[in-house]
Amino acid sequence: MAKEARELEQAFIKSLVDVTGADLAEWMQTLEAARLEKNNEIVKWLKSEKEFNHMQASMLAGIFLNDGEPVFHYPTLFQKLFAGKEQQRPLYDAIAANLHEELPSILFIPTKTYVSLEDERVFGCAKINKTNIRIGLDLDDEPFGDTVRKGVGLGAMPNITHMIELKDTGQIDERLGAYARQAYERAHGA
Repeated sequence: MAKEARELEQAFIKSLVDVTGADLAEWMQTLEAARLEKNNEIVKWLKSEKEFNHMQASMLAGIFLNDGEPVFHYPTLFQKLFAGKEQQRPLYDAIAANLHEELPSILFIPTKTYVSLEDERVFGCAKINKTNIRIGLDLDDEPFGDTVRKGVGLGAMPNITHMIELKDTGQIDERLGAYARQAYERAHGA
């Protein structure tokens, strides 16, 4: 899902000159000169004055409001996810290593509020908080207990049923990978 949004945005940027006759830098200057500051007013202006369709106008407005940078620029998104929570980076890196060992093809795709865990399909998320990282997974009817609890406060897709809350690297063990594999197989119909 997040991967597809990034690919769509990149294709949009590459096609700007062909579709509009101006490149991204020129559009940033045009929008700067228009002195529009809010997303909705930029979208409305691009649609009415420049004949953009809604998706094109929304993408260009998002890039403009992101200081001219693609909205789905992974390094920037990761940086924003860890802003004020830098102490969680070693924990996140250990979680990612554990999950990657169990599922080598896993992709960690940053969004504005969480990291999407995906391959062919999204099967989980990681929500970085100041005091913990919550791994959200769709484990269907897996009983709740000490390790897996009801998924709450993840800011992700509604099919997340369970979460594993981790506060330090000592909590990472083979169960995390096993639960991730269970969610992965459920999402991928394995």
